[in-house]
Amino acid sequence: MVQEAPQSLDPLRCESVYESLPINQIFDTLVTYDPSLTVIPGVAETWTISKDNLEYTFTLRPEVRFHNGDELTSKDVVYSIRRQLCPNKAEMSLAFSYLMIINGAPEFSQGKIEDVSGLEIIDERTLTIRLARPYPSFLEVMAMDNLAILPERLVREMGDEAFGRAPIGTGPFRLAEWHDERILLEANEDYFAGRPYLDAVQINFMRQGEADFGAARFARNQLDVLEPPTDSLARLAQDDRVSLYRYQELSLSFLGLNTRLPPLDQPLVRRAMAHALDRHAMVQDSPSIRREAVGILPPGVAGYSPEVKAPDYDPQEARRLLAQAGYPGGQGLPPIPLHNASQSAAAARVLDRIREDLSAVGIRLEIIPVTWPELGEHLENQTVGAFLLAWIADMTDPDAFLRSLFEPGGSGNYFGHLSEETERLLELGTQETNPVERARIYRELERHILSEAPLVPLYHPVGIIAVRENVEGLNPTPLGVAKVDLEKVWFRPQGPAS
Repeated sequence: MVQEAPQSLDPLRCESVYESLPINQIFDTLVTYDPSLTVIPGVAETWTISKDNLEYTFTLRPEVRFHNGDELTSKDVVYSIRRQLCPNKAEMSLAFSYLMIINGAPEFSQGKIEDVSGLEIIDERTLTIRLARPYPSFLEVMAMDNLAILPERLVREMGDEAFGRAPIGTGPFRLAEWHDERILLEANEDYFAGRPYLDAVQINFMRQGEADFGAARFARNQLDVLEPPTDSLARLAQDDRVSLYRYQELSLSFLGLNTRLPPLDQPLVRRAMAHALDRHAMVQDSPSIRREAVGILPPGVAGYSPEVKAPDYDPQEARRLLAQAGYPGGQGLPPIPLHNASQSAAAARVLDRIREDLSAVGIRLEIIPVTWPELGEHLENQTVGAFLLAWIADMTDPDAFLRSLFEPGGSGNYFGHLSEETERLLELGTQETNPVERARIYRELERHILSEAPLVPLYHPVGIIAVRENVEGLNPTPLGVAKVDLEKVWFRPQGPAS
C-alpha cells in the first residue's frame, strides 16, 4: 500500500488517515468496531454502564502486554486519557472536545485542579469513567485513534517526540523500521487476540511526483494492496488477477473557506462561491466513486437525511450575491488563494471544475501547490484561505463531522467558524438522548452551518481497494482503509506475499 508519510505515530498527534493506518496496527483502544460498526471489546474485556448513563466501568483483559513485555494496567488507560487533557499541551487532538464531558476534565485541562475526578482506578484491571452528563456515543469515543492505550512508564521515560518516532503499543504489529520511503511492521507474536497471519506489513510512502498513488508499482507486482486512482479503475476491473472492494465511506470531500481571511470573511462572497459550484458535474466525472453530497453528513451517519440542505447550483444567484457584496461581475474582488496538496489526475479535474465554475461568475482563484505536511500546518494555524479536503469519520455519530469540524475553538475547525447558534445547537445535541429529537437538532445545525458557508460540500467518496487475487481476509469498513484489521489478512500459498 502507498500513502503519504505520517508526521508522528503518537496517537495524540493522529490527525489524518496517514497516521491512523499504522497507529491502528501498533496500538489498541479500550473498545473497537466489528465490520458492521458495532462496538465490541478491545483491550477491555467487558464493561458496565450505570442506569443513569453517567458511569462506565471497564474490566481489562488479563495479561495484555505491550510490545516490550510490560503488562497493560488500568493505570496506563487512565494515563492515556489524562494525557489528552494535560494543561498547556502544544497539540489538541480531535478527542479533546469529547473528553470534556468527563467529570473534572474542563477544570483539569485549564490547570485549575491537579487530577481528573471522573477517572478512577479501581484495581489493576478495572477502571471507572464518570461523565458530567449522558452522551449517547461515549463508547464510540473510546474507540477513537487518539485514545489508543500507551505505556505510561515508557512515554514518560522517552518523551513525547521520541515516543512518536519509536512507538510501543499492544497492537497486532510492532514497529520494526521507519525510513524515508516506508514503514515496516512485524507481527506481534504475543498479541492477545492471536498472532497475525502475516509476518510483516510494509506501508510505502508516496514518492516525489508519484501522482498515481502507487498504481504503477502495483502493476509491477511491487504492491499487494492499492487504493487505486480513478484513471486506473477500468484497467484493474478487467484484470482477473485483481479483486476490487467497493464500500461507501463515511466521508465528505469539500471546499473549505477560512471565514477570518478577506475576502472570505464576507458571508455573501462565501455563499456566492457555494452557488457557483456544480456538484452534480463533479460527481458525473467519476460516478462510480462519488455520491453527490446533499449536505455535510454522509449516508450511514446517525442524523443523515436525503433532503437537500447544500446550496443549489445557481450561477445567477452567485452573481447577485457578489454584486450585493460590492463586487459586481467580480470587479474589485482579489484572487482567492487556494492551497492544494492533491496530486491525482481526478483531484486535478475537480480543481479545474471549481476554478472554471467560479471564474464563470467572476471569482478568480490563485492555486498554491503545497505538500500535505505544509497544508496541515497552514490548516492548524488558519493561514490558508481556501482548501480542498476529505474528512473521514472516526465514529458513526454526527458529532464526527458537525462537532469535530465546526465547534468554536475545536482542533478541526480550520474555517475559523464562530457562531453562537452553532455552539447552542451542538450543546443541545450533546445533551439530547432521544435519537429522533437529536437527529432533528443536528439537521437544524447542518442547515445553519451551510447557510454561513464555511465550506461547500462536494461529494461523498466511494472507497475502493484493489488487492491481488491471492490476498484474503481484507474487509474494509465505512470508516476507511485506516481501520482495516490487517491482522486478519493472509495470502493463499500459490501467490506471492510481501
